[in-house]
Amino acid sequence: MEPNELKAVVENLLLASDQPVSVERLQETFKGEAKRQELEDALEQLKADYEGKNLQITQVAGGIQLCTRGEYSEWIRKFLKLDKTSKLSQPALDALSIIAYKQPLTRVEVEEIRGVDSAGVIKTLLEKKVIAPGGRKKVPGRPVMYQTTQKFLEYFGLQDVSDLPTLEDFKEGELFGDADQPVQTDLPFGGVEADPAAPENPGSIEGDGPDETEEASTTG
Repeated sequence: MEPNELKAVVENLLLASDQPVSVERLQETFKGEAKRQELEDALEQLKADYEGKNLQITQVAGGIQLCTRGEYSEWIRKFLKLDKTSKLSQPALDALSIIAYKQPLTRVEVEEIRGVDSAGVIKTLLEKKVIAPGGRKKVPGRPVMYQTTQKFLEYFGLQDVSDLPTLEDFKEGELFGDADQPVQTDLPFGGVEADPAAPENPGSIEGDGPDETEEASTTG
């Protein structure tokens, strides 16, 4: 396949996919019609082509994704009628951060660090699919352990968990030094339609309430 044709096909595949596409997935698609190096070259050319354009090609969650730019997020939110309250609350972000840095760990271990009951936020994070059960701890009772998912990497624009900010980043104030980096609490989760009758600042939708047990929160 000619390089220009290959690049065009790959571009269309990225547009058609609703999640990051790995080079391995592209290899499966082309089934020998293109070598890995040719696919990687096509991706690099596409990344260069989209620099300065209204769309962008980014590396995230172990793959490549053709996506919109952050500066247009408010227009996209309006067009898709996304509810601004459909985002993670601060308690949920706290629990998610603990899981991300110390995974896998149980709900009780999260609660020991946070100092409050975390059944409600664990349930929320499971529903948002940013965490998932990661086996059971080999202790009496065999409690469920939790770990982050590919969705977590996609939402936060990470290749893998090794890209998480280090303690030094926090100390130096570099965590969100890039103006294009979205603030975590502003990241939307899901496509809930906004209620025109709802108050202007309803607050976040997640809480800390112990409305589910650990076992129940692993279902669904």
